[in-house]
Amino acid sequence: MISALYVDDEPALLEIGRIFLERTGDIRVDTAESAPEALKKLQSATYDVVISDYQMPVMDGIAFLKALRAENTHLPFIIFTGKGREDVVIEALNCGADHYIQKGGAPKAQFAELTHTIRRAVERKRANDTILHLNRIYSVLSRTNKAVIHIRTRRELLDEACRIAVEEGKFLMAWIGMTDPATHQVHPVAACGYEEGYLSNLSITTDNVPQGMGLTGSAIREGKPMICNDIRSDPRMERYRDEAARRGYRSSAALPIRNGDSVVGAMRFYASEPGFFNDRELALLLELVEDISFALGLMKDTAGGPLPETP
Repeated sequence: MISALYVDDEPALLEIGRIFLERTGDIRVDTAESAPEALKKLQSATYDVVISDYQMPVMDGIAFLKALRAENTHLPFIIFTGKGREDVVIEALNCGADHYIQKGGAPKAQFAELTHTIRRAVERKRANDTILHLNRIYSVLSRTNKAVIHIRTRRELLDEACRIAVEEGKFLMAWIGMTDPATHQVHPVAACGYEEGYLSNLSITTDNVPQGMGLTGSAIREGKPMICNDIRSDPRMERYRDEAARRGYRSSAALPIRNGDSVVGAMRFYASEPGFFNDRELALLLELVEDISFALGLMKDTAGGPLPETP
């Protein structure tokens, strides 16, 4: 499903456009009657594409585009307007518009063209995102494997794994938590990135209680990855949603860390993009955490002592 935000100062045209676009069955349309209203919606909801008129009061389509690009450089933007001057087209494209469609003619043909343009823009964006994400994860996996070879203590390995996830993988934040066998509490032992006190707000257990229903507790208790591709709407993140939003966390994953057959902790990743974690990214991250688990098991013999305690 494609989520579109359609902006026009004429309510009748907005309603006609919404009806035509939603008839396809694979596009869901929200509407806004001004650019300022649209910018507010973009702060609280996630969209795959924006369609905007050019000639609007308060803020025209170009000013709207510039404001959007200052915050989101990659969201597909389509100018859909009756204003057909060449200088408007050139300015729109120079400011980062992905497509320009001029209104006019039979509505059926016009909205069929718009529908095709929306699908093409979103598909291209998703394909580019996939390539970018995979390249980032491959880099994290490669660098972490090198760290596994050279690092000899568990503390250094866990710190380095989090650092690589942030610096190479461009995650906003990554942390590793280990379970206290006696209390079943999960304590952060390593972290890197834009944390700003987030971890101090956590109270996580592996028990089947409300504090254990989040991604980390569930991943450790069930021994399998837990993915949240939209923190704003996922009920498992309800306890931490506001704090996550303040730091720009939009999606997250928790992957179990093992010591032999036992799950002893989890590694958490936070991305600024909603929908970041698909099957291919998850497969690579699983390989990453399995390598970390294997290295920790070997270090039990070479470094001695238990897994890292809470700092």
